[in-house]
Amino acid sequence: MRPPTLATPEYDALIVGARVAGATVAARLAERGRKVLLVDRDEFPSDTISTHAIAFNAVDSLRRLGVLDRIEAAGFRRIFRHRAWVDDICIDAPAGPPGTYSIAPRRIVLDQILLDRAVECGAELRQRARVDGLLLESGTVVGAAVQQIGGEKREVRARVVVGADGKQSQVAQWVGAEKYDERPVGRPIYYGYFNGFTPLAEPTIELFFGSDRIGFCFPMRPDEHCLILEAQPEDFERIRHNPADWFRDEFSTLPGMADRFRHARLEGRMLGTRGVENFFRKPYGPGWALTGDAGYVKDPCTGYGIGDALLQSFLIAKALGGWLDGAEWESTMEAYTQRRDTAMRPLFEQTVAAAAARDDSYRELDPLRAVLLNQHDVRRVVRALPGLLDQVFEPMDRFRHAVIADLY
Repeated sequence: MRPPTLATPEYDALIVGARVAGATVAARLAERGRKVLLVDRDEFPSDTISTHAIAFNAVDSLRRLGVLDRIEAAGFRRIFRHRAWVDDICIDAPAGPPGTYSIAPRRIVLDQILLDRAVECGAELRQRARVDGLLLESGTVVGAAVQQIGGEKREVRARVVVGADGKQSQVAQWVGAEKYDERPVGRPIYYGYFNGFTPLAEPTIELFFGSDRIGFCFPMRPDEHCLILEAQPEDFERIRHNPADWFRDEFSTLPGMADRFRHARLEGRMLGTRGVENFFRKPYGPGWALTGDAGYVKDPCTGYGIGDALLQSFLIAKALGGWLDGAEWESTMEAYTQRRDTAMRPLFEQTVAAAAARDDSYRELDPLRAVLLNQHDVRRVVRALPGLLDQVFEPMDRFRHAVIADLY
């Protein structure tokens, strides 16, 4: 496939969806001189349901985009520690290799910053603009019908249409993008933004595993925390009628939370969903491409979503740039798909397994509790753990760990 010639396209790329994935592709293409139109039905700043946590490698993607300083200037704190509770046993570790850190911005801020960056790079933005359908010529997508909400409708021609419009992507549905590696829907999840929550002395991402639920605590700006609970699918109907009361009762039972959560005040209302699908979609076809959740989505329990969207969008922007420079479409986009799937597969498999896992009986950990009573024995256990990793983890997990270990 070559760039369409039946009519002169107005844009090199029409990107549908202007949040993390779409804005990133737009910025990467526009800063290289490509003519890009970015459309979104929302008016920004605008919020959306999200995982929020951004790990150290994705923080580096924000730095490469030129937006990390702005996110930190908005008050979001560097997070240097990660803490995991398994029942009443706690493991505390660095958030990444020396000098790196995580961050947890609110999407209403992050998305606006990325959008501003795309516009600065030269992308054109149309907010409150709905794509009503795609334009086809000889089986190739050559643009889209764009309806300005409350305004005119016009046909926009582009060399490629990129769907960055989320897991329920209209672009993917219109082109019939094939799903593969579909797995069962994950857990119900509810979260809220809280003030008055008692923080740790050092900003720390905390996860809590036990009683077949997962709790999360993400420090954001000072006196602002995102608190999250994932339950089990069979609990959803009971929870959804009064999620705020359920959340307060359950979160208060997590280690240390009876006191730390006592005076926390919910900002607005609880947000949540029944569960998230897990699948890949073929991310390209004649005249179209997909990125972000439109191309690949999974349960939020591992918190990879924003980082995955950034990485996918870096990769697809590079592929599209090569094609626009004259590379052959099919081989270029197939190579992109292979790179995407190779990069995302270990994270996908880890996430699917984590979402399906059930917690063992509290008593199963008693032998370990006995060892951990003595700090000298703790030292021996920690020193012995590296030699046990091959027995615990699958090859794909070990590959994921090896990639990160090389950064230390």
